[in-house]
Order: sequence, then structure tokens, then C-alpha cells
Amino acid sequence: MIIACTIDNNYIRHCAVMLKSLQLSNPTDRLSVYILHGVIDAAERARLAAYLGEFLPSVSFLQLDEQMLAGFPVFGHISLATYFRLLLPAALPHAVEKVLYLDSDLIVVDSLQDLWESPLEGNSIGAVEEHNQEFDRNRLGLAEGSLVFNAGAMLIDLGRWRRENILANGLEFARTHPERIKHWDQDVLNSLLEARWRPLDWRWNALPHLWMHPEYTAADTALGRQAELARASPAVIHFAGSGVAKPWHHRCTHPWRHRYLEIRQQTPWAHLPLEGTPSTTLGERLGRLRFRVKRAGKEMLARLAPRNR
Repeated sequence: MIIACTIDNNYIRHCAVMLKSLQLSNPTDRLSVYILHGVIDAAERARLAAYLGEFLPSVSFLQLDEQMLAGFPVFGHISLATYFRLLLPAALPHAVEKVLYLDSDLIVVDSLQDLWESPLEGNSIGAVEEHNQEFDRNRLGLAEGSLVFNAGAMLIDLGRWRRENILANGLEFARTHPERIKHWDQDVLNSLLEARWRPLDWRWNALPHLWMHPEYTAADTALGRQAELARASPAVIHFAGSGVAKPWHHRCTHPWRHRYLEIRQQTPWAHLPLEGTPSTTLGERLGRLRFRVKRAGKEMLARLAPRNR
């Protein structure tokens, strides 16, 4: 099974969790992993390589030139690394005709062998559909009835991607329609591969809306019943989103967050505090207390002000 993922400095430790979860859920498979990255911290890369070498038979780090992606828009919590997926056909050995791409903000909780063996039926990729279909379809200017997929877990026919020149065509789209790009390379790929991808079972990329969106948690609707099947037997748990959506944020409420944290304890980054964790130092506690007292004083003065006029 050939796996590809991408990292920047912020995702090195999360990639370690993802790949450990992959190995734990696929212990008998021979996994060949390619990690695509730009300029990253050498010491952290070495730490990741040493850790992965303990349980993966084949790991290759491929440093990419980010200048190849000049012209692609980035904003929010995303770096150019999110577009590294578009470089897969050129970065991976030409003999690799098929690859399973996995984001680093997910965990694998069941065997992926059936996914790996899924026929693409002449399509460029197999992927799981997003939930906000009408909004994204209209935003991207896709035809009525076209489905929009999430790019966090994809089974990719690299041969087709090479023939279709995904990178050049993607860059042309990004330069021509920058106003349409909200979800970065996912929007690029949905625009390029419209109606040329195979929808997969939701369990292969179980997204947060399956647990959190009323349409998908209702037991008496078609969407709810389909979501329940995915929730009952997920294979990939994808913590899509930013901030508190991530399991490494102390305010995350995702029901699978505990599994991420369990696996994290097995990595060299187990000692790091969760993001957003309140400080416990005396000075910072006093600082927060002073801020609350000051704010309360201002609110009191605001309430009293009308009486003094």
C-alpha cells in the first residue's frame, strides 16, 4: 500500500500521530510512505524520521520547491504545503501509478485495504463528498448535480493525473479564478475533476459534520441514516477545520479526540501542551484576574453612566 502525505513545520508532530494510527490499524500490510514537504526544521524532520523508522518499513522524505506553487493563494491557517498534493505526479517515482493520499489532521482507525483495492472505474480519484454541496457547487461554478468532494483522503490514479497535467491546469485555474478559492487545493481539484471522480463510502473520510450537523445526526432522515452507518464503522476520522476542531486543541469536543491523544502519547511529542491550554503560572493567572477586574469595572461604569446624566 503506497501512502502520501504532506507536512510543514506545524504538522510534523501531527503527521507522526496519523502514520502511527495507520500502522496500528494496518499491522500486516507493507506500507510504503512518501512525505512531501518544503523547507522545514532539520532537527524535527530527523526526529520524525527516527520515530517512523521504528515501525514503518519504507519512508521517503521528498523536499519540494515551493516556488513551483507561486501564484496559488494562501490565507488563514494554511501554508503553501496544502498545495503539495498537486505535485504528487511529479514528486513520486514515475513507476507509482496509484497512491492513497492522507491529510495529517486525521487518524486511521480500521484497515484501509478495501479502500486501496477500490476500483476507480476510469475516474481520476476516489473521494468522499462534502456536506455543503449546493453552496460549494455554486461558489465554484460547477454544473447542477455535480458533487463536491473533500480532498483530505483520496485514492489517486497518478497516471491520469500525469496525463491531465494537474499542476499546470490547477495553476491556470487559481490565477483565473482566485475569487472562487476558499478551500485551497480542494477547490482547484474539484474544479478540474468535475464529474470525473468516484464517490466513496463516508467511512473512508468521516468528517466532523457526521457528528455535529443536525442534518446528519437526525435518525429519521436519509442523510442521518447514512451518517449513522459511517459513525458506527469509520475507517478514517478526519478532524477537518481550524482552531478547536483539531484534537490537539484543549477545547476540542470531537468524540474521537481521545483516540488521537492516546496515539499522541506514543510519539516523541507527547510532552507538548495542547494548543490553547490556559497557563498555570502565577504571573499569568494574576494578569488574567486583573483583566477581568478591569473589564468588570468598565461594565459597571457603563451601566451607571445613564443614571449620572
